[in-house]
Amino acid sequence: ARVPSAPGARREREGRAAVEGALRRHLRREGEPHEPLLIFPEGSITNGAGLMRFARGAFRLGEEVQPVALRVTCPLPLAHDTLTSSLPRNFARALFQPWHVAEVTLLPAVAPAPAEAAEETAARTAALIAAELGVPATRWSSADKAELKRRYGLL
Repeated sequence: ARVPSAPGARREREGRAAVEGALRRHLRREGEPHEPLLIFPEGSITNGAGLMRFARGAFRLGEEVQPVALRVTCPLPLAHDTLTSSLPRNFARALFQPWHVAEVTLLPAVAPAPAEAAEETAARTAALIAAELGVPATRWSSADKAELKRRYGLL
């Protein structure tokens, strides 16, 4: 696992706190209509073989979430995101597909249970989406993926 330096860790904590504060202000605006938030809790793209562990940030807000299962299929057997794929390479592969079919499934809303930790709500939500997609909800995070790529020089 990545162990950031003390100044780096402090900046990371401050950045997360700032984002969380902005999200809370957005959700708490009284009497004002606000746009819903769209958050991708995996924090990275995958090849579809499994769901990465969800980051707990959005779940720390203590709000009900609307899980969405997104399944994208393409007619040509071009491998999508792999460990060695860069964003431009994934984009190029997408351009070589004559079409894409996106299936969006709205799942039952998930509210945090009383005294439930954000990690537990995130895991319950991930399990619900993984079951819909027929893939495992893994314990691996986007940070683990980035570390693996760094460690093996795959960046």
